Parts: sequence; structure tokens; C-alpha cells
Amino acid sequence: MTALTLSRDNARGAYILTGPDGTVLGSLAADRRFRHGETVSAAGSVAVHSGGLRRRSACAGDEDAPVLRLDPDGSVVPGLPGARWDVTRDRTRFTGTLSAAGVSVVVTVPAGGNGPLEADVRGDVPGWDLVVLTAAFALLARRRADTMLTAALVSVATGGAGR
Repeated sequence: MTALTLSRDNARGAYILTGPDGTVLGSLAADRRFRHGETVSAAGSVAVHSGGLRRRSACAGDEDAPVLRLDPDGSVVPGLPGARWDVTRDRTRFTGTLSAAGVSVVVTVPAGGNGPLEADVRGDVPGWDLVVLTAAFALLARRRADTMLTAALVSVATGGAGR
């Protein structure tokens, strides 16, 4: 198992991926709404995208022909046939799990936005750095969508109080 951390670097406006020994392994930068972003890792610079109201999926590469897609309805991960992407949420965190035969990548994101993101990589995952960064983007996009949905519901329920 490899334990990785993604921490927000406000000076760079990005999340920095570090290994267990503190070595910087990559970064993730995104627009404010977490619809589009960019990962930088050993795989180079790759665009990431998230769409839909609930942001259930994310892809890396060209939106029309992604090199990597994390989607509960059908993931595409090079070198991992039959990979499945599942997202769960509880009061404290969002958890994304990518699993395939003998391999898993688990990424957790605090629900409240405080603290680092954590990732555990088990097994031989080809291009694991891009997978981890895309999974983190997917969960951050999902958290952002849930936050916006909650704000809209509160605004409707209170008649827009707070304007």
C-alpha cells in the first residue's frame, strides 16, 4: 500500500500530491467551479473535466475521447479492464474507490473542506499518479456540486433570506 496526501497550496492555487516521504509527485489545479482543471505529474500535463448536475464522473484528456474516465456507469482506465468507480459520502468525508482485479485506489476528501485529501494505492496501478489526481478532482467536483445544491435549497427554503 502506498499512502499519498494532497494538500492545498494557496500560493500556487493548486493541490499538491506528495508521497509518504514528502516528495512532490504532482499537482492539481482547477477552476472555481471544478468543471475544468489540469493535472501535472510524471504523465505530463493533462486536462481534467467534470460534468453533469451531481458531478458523478470525471475524465482526463480530451472530453470526447478521454484517456481516463471515472464514472459509476462505466469507467475506462488504461491497463485495468473492468475497473469500477464508486463514490460514497457521509457527514465527514467523500470517498472514491477505483477497483479492479487485485488493484484499488481509495481517495478521501473532507466534506467540510478542511484538511488534506488522502489516497491509498494498492496493487500495480498503471499511471497511478494520473488516476489519483483525476479521482481527487472527481471528488472535489462532487463536493462543490453538493455544496452548491445545498446552498440553493437553503435559499429556496428561506425565501432568499440573507440577500
